[in-house]
Amino acid sequence: MKIPCEYCGQMIPETAQTCPHCGAANRRVKRVAYGVPTTIEELRAYCQRHNLPLKDMRVFLGEDYRGAKAYGIYRDETTGNFIVYKNKADGTRAVRYVGNDEAYAVNELYMKINERVSVQKRHMGAKGSKLSDGIGKALKRSLIYQMIIFGLVIVMLLVGWFAAGPSSGYYVYRNNTYYYDSSNWYEWDDYDEDWSPTQADGELKKNADDYYQSRSWRAGYEAGDFTESDWYSEKEWASDDWDSDYDWDSGDSWDSGYDDWDSDW
Repeated sequence: MKIPCEYCGQMIPETAQTCPHCGAANRRVKRVAYGVPTTIEELRAYCQRHNLPLKDMRVFLGEDYRGAKAYGIYRDETTGNFIVYKNKADGTRAVRYVGNDEAYAVNELYMKINERVSVQKRHMGAKGSKLSDGIGKALKRSLIYQMIIFGLVIVMLLVGWFAAGPSSGYYVYRNNTYYYDSSNWYEWDDYDEDWSPTQADGELKKNADDYYQSRSWRAGYEAGDFTESDWYSEKEWASDDWDSDYDWDSGDSWDSGYDDWDSDW
């Protein structure tokens, strides 16, 4: 189903978070992504299922926390509005959303949590690599070490050979816009103003790099943001790839320099 954009009047999919024509937020967005929380309590339960250390992450659900360096959401009992906020390093507050749409408010914080979890996992992976340096030095001059390195190189070459494929992102081919992700191609339909699965022809598959545009959506594209389509949502959230049994160490720092606490969000 399509609805008119409140700002430019163009018809847009009701599931689009922003208008693909003017970029304005769709305040009446219909969220259909599998498993995405729509209430504060659902978000709290979701974080508990995934063992997310909200205290260490400095995320406050249902609380108007006033301390520095914090993300949060709460319902103002006076106005009935839901407020999503970020408290900066100096204690000043940047409000992300104020309104009566709880699902929209929850989704704003949910997306930020998801983003920070991904960054933290990468950070922890790099940290683990540094801890293994000591063991690596002990083996560095040994024949076993050289054999292991040689074997890993061979494996990586073979994996790269067989797994090689187009990069995830946007492509423009024969005046049409495509998106590639996880071995699947999608094409933008100007008439329906939506993405749909498609089969790329031999030329696009063989010379994909020649038509590659970018990993992320840009305002100048004659296509909507793929990450706001149903195809992306179903794949992204149904995979449930946060690892509910992930071993978050309470000593892990969630403020190791990659959080820009001076930005608005």
